Parts: sequence; C-alpha cells; structure tokens
Amino acid sequence: MTREQAVHTPGGFQVRHRTLGIYQGSAIDLAFWYPSSGMPEHGLCRFSTRDKAQALIDVLCSPACMEPMARNDLTIEPYDIDEHDRLITEYPLPSAWETPI
Repeated sequence: MTREQAVHTPGGFQVRHRTLGIYQGSAIDLAFWYPSSGMPEHGLCRFSTRDKAQALIDVLCSPACMEPMARNDLTIEPYDIDEHDRLITEYPLPSAWETPI
C-alpha cells in the first residue's frame, strides 16, 4: 500500500488537549496543537493504535518532559480524517518554487 493510500484509510487515533487543541506533531522539542499552533497546513497527527497515542500522553505527562502536562487535560479520540483533509486543503503549504525572493 502506498503512503497516499494509507493516509486516506479509515481508523487511527488523535490526541486532544483540553485547551490547546489536537496534536499535530513536534519539532525542535516543542509540541504543536491545532488550532493554538497557528499552523493548520500541517494537518493532524494520526496514531495507528490507541497504545501509540497513549505513549505520547505518557511522555507529555512524565518528568522527562520539560513542562509536563496534566494527564486529565489529554484525551484519545478517533482520528478525524475529514478535519485533516480540510486543513491541508484550505491551508496548503507554499512550494519553495512559489516563494518570492
């Protein structure tokens, strides 16, 4: 199965923070949450299993995290592929070729 086909298959899970929003991923040791990240073009992060989503919550709430979160602020819910598709369609990342110099 190609990556493109896998992206549009049903199933999976996402992690939601009570006030920050839905987990989008992380970079430079920072977690990004939609809508508070202001970066909707990156879409939502999908976990293939509930255990993998729970593993993220465990890390975010652990002392190993620079600013641990409250476990009761985080929930696991079914992945919203329609919301993901809407975000990346309505807010596409500009191509490097389209960026004026």
